[in-house]
Amino acid sequence: MVLECTTSVPGLLTLLALLRGGTSFALLPSSTRAERPPPRFCSLLLRVHGSATVEPDGLPQPEHLLELSPIAGAHAPPAGEASAPERIFLRTSGSLGVPKLVVHTHEGLLGNALNCIERLRLRQDDRVCVPVPMAHMFGLGAAVLPALAVGANLDLLEGANLPRFLEREERTHPTVTFLTPHLCAMVLRRRTVPVHYRHAVIAGDRMTPELFASAEALFHRIANLYGCTELGAITAVDPEAEAESRATSVGRALPGVRLELRPLEEDAGEPAGAAGELWCRHPFAFQGYLDEDGHPWHGEPLFQDGWYRTRELCIFHAEGALEVLGRTDLGVKRDGRLLMLTDIESAVERVPGVERAIAVLGLEGFRGRRLIVFCVPREGQPLEPARVRTACLDLMPGYALPDEIRLLSALPLLPSGKVDRQALRALAMTSPSALQQGRRP
Repeated sequence: MVLECTTSVPGLLTLLALLRGGTSFALLPSSTRAERPPPRFCSLLLRVHGSATVEPDGLPQPEHLLELSPIAGAHAPPAGEASAPERIFLRTSGSLGVPKLVVHTHEGLLGNALNCIERLRLRQDDRVCVPVPMAHMFGLGAAVLPALAVGANLDLLEGANLPRFLEREERTHPTVTFLTPHLCAMVLRRRTVPVHYRHAVIAGDRMTPELFASAEALFHRIANLYGCTELGAITAVDPEAEAESRATSVGRALPGVRLELRPLEEDAGEPAGAAGELWCRHPFAFQGYLDEDGHPWHGEPLFQDGWYRTRELCIFHAEGALEVLGRTDLGVKRDGRLLMLTDIESAVERVPGVERAIAVLGLEGFRGRRLIVFCVPREGQPLEPARVRTACLDLMPGYALPDEIRLLSALPLLPSGKVDRQALRALAMTSPSALQQGRRP
């Protein structure tokens, strides 16, 4: 079965009913039906309609909320995880490749959620606002299920925009909210500072120092969380920790989680300092990957002796706090040096007038693949690509200088809220006009 639902009360009640009944199902956000069809090994599609709020007279009748229909072209699931009981299938974001289905047991999903409660300091008297998608591991495993487990008041918000978020905030006065950096930046456009927040939990992408400082002033305290669809929550910052630790790290490993930094593969270059590739041993890890037909996905080995390779380049701070530097597969060799694209992005975001920057590799040039940076200007601050590139001369070594700067009004996003790097790679493979790029002198 496929459960396609919004982040809403009807959607949550349906999801909980399937979990309680031990039903195996794929959980997809409602937006995916226009992007990717349901998995072919699922024969039924259960679509949940209805708003994210409950009216005073209660919920409508189920026939007005639920739509059950057969999936065209579906086939019986093959033997193995696709046909096992008490499984939930989550799609990976696809930000770096073709999305796969990640298999979790119901028990593992619940264990992952319970593992977050103490670190995130969730309480029974909290009012928790969840504007992130419930069909992704951050929204479900770190926000919704932990809040339910402690008996907190839960407010679900589908399709959050600024007016809708502010209206709901004014009505419910949340004490804790869960946001992506993109949603956080949107909320910061407000003009008032609420006093009811204890903290906000941020995950899904990196935060710039400027965004962290502004968010800290608005939400009182920011707690960064790091995880992935395959393992759920891996590390999280204690909201009561010192500001410096919360600003620079994603916190310590959650209970039962073991972390290890290993040298990069020989052909990837040598990182500076004590950085290494993060491997993780997790008590509530996934069972494996499936393709759209329900067959095991046969890619690189998932585990080595129980350790999962995250492909993240990280360093450890004092007392075991982890800092994520970037993806090891988001790097490029320049002049014999390993250059992390996230370092380029951070440097370009220091240019006055740049709100956000994402670096990708484009067509072949005389130094190999061209380094292209897509920039979003700050509101009301016009940018010229050539001037941005000139400013970069003072912010980075010559070998790291972008070959092109391109401007976008907004970055393409996946349903999870992450930047759609695949879409940007496609744009990078096109040749912009000379007026839309900064060229090498």
